[in-house]
Amino acid sequence: LSPRKVYDEVGSYEKEWGSNKSTYWVVFELIWRDYFRFFAMKHGNKIFFPHGPSGDAQAQKQEADVLERWRAGRTGAPLIDANMRELLATGWMSNRGRQNVASYLVFYLQQ
Repeated sequence: LSPRKVYDEVGSYEKEWGSNKSTYWVVFELIWRDYFRFFAMKHGNKIFFPHGPSGDAQAQKQEADVLERWRAGRTGAPLIDANMRELLATGWMSNRGRQNVASYLVFYLQQ
C-alpha cells in the first residue's frame, strides 16, 4: 500500500463524502512522513548523531537522577509517568505518548 494510493483514496472519499478530521489527519501524517523521509535522505546517518545533522552541541545538563526518574516513570507528571510505565511493562507506547514523553524530556527536563 503506497502513500500515493492512500492519498488518492482519501481524495476520492472526500469528493464523495466531504472532508473531516480523520481525512485531514491522514493527509497530515503523510506529509510529515515525507518531510522526515526527505530530511533523512538529505542528512543520512547524521540524524542519529548526538548533536543531530548540524553537529552543534547545545548546553545540556545531564543529570543521571533526573534521567533515571524519567525512564522509570517517576517524574511526578501523571501523563508522562503513565506512558513510561506502560513502556516498561509492555514494551509499547502510543505515537502520541512518544511525542509527549520526548517533549517532556527535552523541553521540561532539558536533558
